[in-house]
Amino acid sequence: MNADFISAIQELGKEKGIEPELLYQAVEDALVAAYKKNSNTNQNVRVDMNKETGEIHVYAQRTVVEGVPVDETQMTLDEAHVIDPRYMIGDIVETEVTPKNFGRISAQNAMKVLVQSIL
Repeated sequence: MNADFISAIQELGKEKGIEPELLYQAVEDALVAAYKKNSNTNQNVRVDMNKETGEIHVYAQRTVVEGVPVDETQMTLDEAHVIDPRYMIGDIVETEVTPKNFGRISAQNAMKVLVQSIL
C-alpha cells in the first residue's frame, strides 16, 4: 500500500461522512481476513497499518502456555524465552509474519470490499 491508498480512504470518509478511523479499522479487519484466507490458517493475527505511509505489517499472536501447545495459537514457555526471556505463562507473543507483496494486493481487495459495503 502507499500514500495514495491512504488518501483514497480519507476521501471516501469525507464523501460518505464516515470517520477515517472507522474506515482504517475496516481495512485492517479485511486485511486480517485476507491474510487468514491466503495463508490457510486460523492463527490469531493483528494488522498494523501506518496511516501516513500506508505501510502494512501482519503480526501472529500466540499465547504462552505451560506444557505442549494445542494448536498454532499457542507456544511453549521455552519458545517464548528464545524471543524474550521476560515472557511468562499467559503472555501474548507477537511475531511479524507479513508476506511479501501482501499489502498491495490485499489492500486492493480490502478497498473493493470496503467500497461495496458502503455503497
